[in-house]
Parts: sequence; C-alpha cells; structure tokens
Amino acid sequence: MNNLNKFFESICKDRAKITGSPDGKIFEENFKSYLKRSGFNEMSLTIIDDGLKRFLKEIKPKILSKNDTQILKNSIYLNNTNRKDYANFFIWQPYGNQNFPDFLVFCQNYIFAIETKFSSKTSNKPMWNSNIPKENSIYVFASYQQRDLTFFLGHDVIEKKEREELLILWQKTDEEYNKWTKSFRDKINAGKFSNEYGFTTYIRKAYEQKNTHNKNAILNFFKNKNRKKLEDNVFQFINKHK
Repeated sequence: MNNLNKFFESICKDRAKITGSPDGKIFEENFKSYLKRSGFNEMSLTIIDDGLKRFLKEIKPKILSKNDTQILKNSIYLNNTNRKDYANFFIWQPYGNQNFPDFLVFCQNYIFAIETKFSSKTSNKPMWNSNIPKENSIYVFASYQQRDLTFFLGHDVIEKKEREELLILWQKTDEEYNKWTKSFRDKINAGKFSNEYGFTTYIRKAYEQKNTHNKNAILNFFKNKNRKKLEDNVFQFINKHK
C-alpha cells in the first residue's frame, strides 16, 4: 500500500483518538505522529540541506498560487534517486504558519499539499479565511466536539470556474484599493489634510460557506450524502499519483 494511503487509512480508523483534545496544536502533533507511523520522516526547515532549500524556493510560486492546478512531481528525488532521504518525508508549515499548506508530503513521484482545519467547537465546516480550496490539494477537517475528521480534495468542493469568479473579485478589489491608496497619499502630499494620527484602512480578504446564493448548499462536512465519495476520491487521487 502507498504510504500516503496507509496514513489516511490509519486516521480513518482512529478518528476519535486523533481528535481527542480541544487543543489544535495537539491535533497537529497527532497528525505528524500518524504520518511518521506511516513511513514518512519529518524534515525541519532548520536542518534541511541547501539542495532542498533551493527546491522549496523553486516550487513556492506554484504551491502558493491560488490559480495553479498542477500537482508537482518530486523532481528533486526523481533526478537523484540515490538520495533516499528526498522521498517519503514531510515538512510542516514549509512557507510559514500563515501560508498554505500546513504540510508538504514528498512521496517518491509526487508532492502532496495537505491543509488541516481544526475546530474545538461544534462547527460543521472549516474556516477558510483568505485561502480558498485549491485544486489538487488535500484538506483534512477535524472537530474535537464531534470527535471526528473527514478529508476531501479542493476541486471536489469548488468548481474551477466558481473558484476563478471568486478570485476575480479580489483581483478587482486590489486594483481599486491601490488606486484609492495613491489618491489618499496624493491628497496628504498636497496638504488637503495632515493624516497626523495615521488613520487608514485595510481590506480583509476572507472566504466562507453560506447558503446566500444556493439555498441547498452543503454546509456540513460531517453529515452529508457526499462524504464517503469525497473521502474515496482522496484515496483514488493518491493511487493515481503513485
């Protein structure tokens, strides 16, 4: 069995155990522990070699891009197969704690981006904040109150065209905000007002799930008719990219 499939099989069996603490940090440590049991070594950003540092920097734009749909090959291993340490390992928060993803998992042929979402309360859906689900990325949503977790692919919960429409809004907003910022600064420089105490504004970008546009929208990831199919699709996706 593929190591990553083995990992997801193991967390399926221990859903209640892995979500047994209300502390999100403990959930993350449990998540790491299960990855290690499934055959993945953890590599810390503080000790990785220069080759891997360069590779992480090289793939960063594609990993962080909200538009990129490509699943990346583990070319650092495929181009140097005698380096067994370049396969079957993971890096936690490879691009910082505020950036996607929480985990980069390096299998022999492909690199999988996994984002974890944890709720200590009774929420039935993740908080997305500024990161909309990405195509070809795996999401794990866990709840302490429900003692449950589920997982799915980004493209199974939001269609490509729908994602593009939502992204266009913020692109247009950025353009308008940049124009406003320049105009505001020009007025200060022209002496129309002093801005002595530095008041300004900012736009907080966030995505959420509501039934505003679709009254039948699925807002519960634990109790919905598609749950098993969503989870099965993750296993199929991993098998497809062995």
